[in-house]
Amino acid sequence: MVATTLSALVSNPYAKKKYLVILKPYNLATSSQVTLYYSGEGFITKPTDTPANTLFEPRLVEPISFSRSMFSSGKIGGFSVPGFGELILTNADGGLDAFSGYAWDGRSVEVKVGEDGAAYQYYFTIFTGQARTVEFDDLFIRVILRDDQNDFDIDYPDTLYAGTRGNEGTAELAGQAKPHCYGQVHNIEPVLVDAANNVYQVHDGPIEAIDAVYESGVEIGAGNLSKDLANGRFTITSNVNGIITADVKGSKPGGTYLSTVADIIEHLVEDHAGFTYPDDFDTASFTALNTANSAVVGVYDRDTTDLFNILDRLINSIGGFYGFDRDGKFQVGRVELPTGTAAFEFDSTNIIEITRLASAVPNHQVRVNYNKNFRLMSESDFDPSITDAKRDSLLREWSVATASDANVLTPYPDSSALIVNTFLVDPTAAATEASRLLTIYKTQRDFYKILVKTQPYTLKLNDVVKITFNRYNLASGKLFRVISIVEDAANNEVELELWG
Repeated sequence: MVATTLSALVSNPYAKKKYLVILKPYNLATSSQVTLYYSGEGFITKPTDTPANTLFEPRLVEPISFSRSMFSSGKIGGFSVPGFGELILTNADGGLDAFSGYAWDGRSVEVKVGEDGAAYQYYFTIFTGQARTVEFDDLFIRVILRDDQNDFDIDYPDTLYAGTRGNEGTAELAGQAKPHCYGQVHNIEPVLVDAANNVYQVHDGPIEAIDAVYESGVEIGAGNLSKDLANGRFTITSNVNGIITADVKGSKPGGTYLSTVADIIEHLVEDHAGFTYPDDFDTASFTALNTANSAVVGVYDRDTTDLFNILDRLINSIGGFYGFDRDGKFQVGRVELPTGTAAFEFDSTNIIEITRLASAVPNHQVRVNYNKNFRLMSESDFDPSITDAKRDSLLREWSVATASDANVLTPYPDSSALIVNTFLVDPTAAATEASRLLTIYKTQRDFYKILVKTQPYTLKLNDVVKITFNRYNLASGKLFRVISIVEDAANNEVELELWG
C-alpha cells in the first residue's frame, strides 16, 4: 500500500520515491507565463486531478538538492541566510533549448515527492520557491534555486512622496521615501511635509498615538499641536525655530496597533513583500514567538534601506530567526538551548562523517541596548530651558541593560561582552533578554557538521537531535539544535550543522 502522508513515505526506507517538478518561467517571445511539468520516469495525472490529464515529461535527472540555514555558517545570531540549491534536467536531445528564451529570475518552482504507484493527490510538496537562473551544457540543464527570501530584497520604505503638496509633500520631497513607524519609538525626527504650515509626518498611514512633540528637546504644549492620527501627521500651530522630534506609537493597520516583533514582521512581509495571510505563513510559529517574547519594540525609518535589513534588525532584537519551510511558508522562531526529546538520534550506525567546528569563546557579560534615541542630539541643538535629565537622555543613543557572570573570566580570561542592539523599549524586557542571552552564551556551546545516512525531508531547522559518538565527549549523547540542512535526495544523505 502506497504512503498517504509525507511522514509515512520518508519513514519507509524501502519506498521507491518519485519526483515531480512544476516550473513557471516567463516566455519572452509571447510575453506570458508558461507552466512546464517534468518527472524522473514519466507521470500522467488523471482526469479528476488538478491539473488534469497532464504529462510530467521524463527529464528529471536528479532529485532536488537544497540547503537551508538559520544563519551564516557556524554562527548563531546575525543576518538571515536565503536557501539555495538546484535541480537537473536532461537535454541531450535539445528538447529544452527553448529554456534560453525564458526569463527565470524569481519564477515559481515547486517540487513534489510520492511513492511509485501513488496517485497525484499523494505527491507531497517538499519545495516551494523560485528559480534564479538556468545553466546549460551539451547534456543537461541546471535550474538554480532559492527560497522566497529573494522577495525581501526590495526597497523599504517603498512609498515615495510625489511632491504635489498635501499628503504628498512639496516638490523638494519628490522621490524621497515616506517615513514608516512601528511600535513605540522615542525622539524620532519626523518629515516636514509642508513648511509653510508646519505639517510633519511620522508614518505613511494610521497610527496609534503621538505621545509628545519636542522643539529642541522641550515638549510643545497640547494647545500648539493638531494631531492627524489617520495619516500619521501632526501640525504645530506656533512658530518653529528649533529641531522637531516626537515620541510616537506607530502603525495601526486595520485599526490594530502593532507593537511586538512577531506582529510587525508578519505585517511587513504581507504588506511590503506581497505575501498572503494566512496562506503563506506558518501562523503557529508567529503565535509561539509572541508567547516567547511579546515585549513592545519600536522601529522608525525615513531613509531607504531594504526589507531584509528591517526584518533582521527586528528579529535580532529578541534573539530570533526567520525563513521558509519546505512548502514555502514563512516562519519565525527564537534561538533556545536544545532541550526535551530529540526529533531524531544519530550514532555510529548512520553518521558518515563528523567534524567539530570552532566554538566561540563564552561571554562573561551581555549588554542589551534598548529604548533607542532615534535622533541623537548635541549640546548646540538644545533650548536653554531643557532639563538636565532630558538633555542627558538625548545625548545618549541607547539605554543599557546588563547581565554578568564574573566566574566565566576564570577559565576564559579573554572573554568579551556580547553587545546586542535591539528595538526593545521597556527596561524590564531588556533586562530579561540580557539574562536569557547570558545563560545561553556564558557556557561554551559546540558546533558540529555531520553527514548522515538518513531519509531527506525528516528534519527541520531548529529541530532538536541527539548525537552519540565515541569521540569529542559525545559518548553519553548530547542534544543539539539543527541550524543548517543540506539534503541530497539522490543518495539519501543529509548534511547538518548542529549547535548546542
